[in-house]
Amino acid sequence: MRKDILLILSLITLSLAPILFLSDSKGNIAEITVDGKIYKTLNLDKNAELTIKNEYGENKIVVENKKIFVETANCKDGVCVKTGAISKSGEIIACLPHRLLIEIKENE
Repeated sequence: MRKDILLILSLITLSLAPILFLSDSKGNIAEITVDGKIYKTLNLDKNAELTIKNEYGENKIVVENKKIFVETANCKDGVCVKTGAISKSGEIIACLPHRLLIEIKENE
């Protein structure tokens, strides 16, 4: 019985370990894709503003304090604006109506 409990606790600990290590992983670049194609890669170490206008709509993207966010968008739902700022590797902002995706990655 005691060995079973130790085994279960060990398995739980091992399954949570990747989450603990990856959740604090700060990315340092943001890859922006529009309609499935890489549009631009931004360095999060430098503050910047970028407006993307295309046939799908318009998004104003801001890099500030090593974070990136969509400041304004002319889509109806505004989910991309409501997502807020992201900075950790693997985090994503998506604007589906404008076919825009922003993903934080580690610079290799």
